[in-house]
Amino acid sequence: MLTVDEYMALRRLISSERESEGASLTLEKEDTPKKRSRTARASDKKLSRAFKMANDKLRLKNGQLRSGRTQADVARMAQKLRKKM
Repeated sequence: MLTVDEYMALRRLISSERESEGASLTLEKEDTPKKRSRTARASDKKLSRAFKMANDKLRLKNGQLRSGRTQADVARMAQKLRKKM
């Protein structure tokens, strides 16, 4: 037969193990990324193609930006091109 102190110590041990298991389970769920929707993936693909097109238009053959253009101009143009796709 267990004494009251032994019983209470055993209960604390069991509850602390459950808490640590629960904490580890929540960490595993947070590590896995959520699935992206089909429209989000399609939008990313379009934006990727649009950035390639915008960079082709706004950069020189050696890769430098054209005079008076910034990376913000490239991004703006890419967003506009993506809307048209």
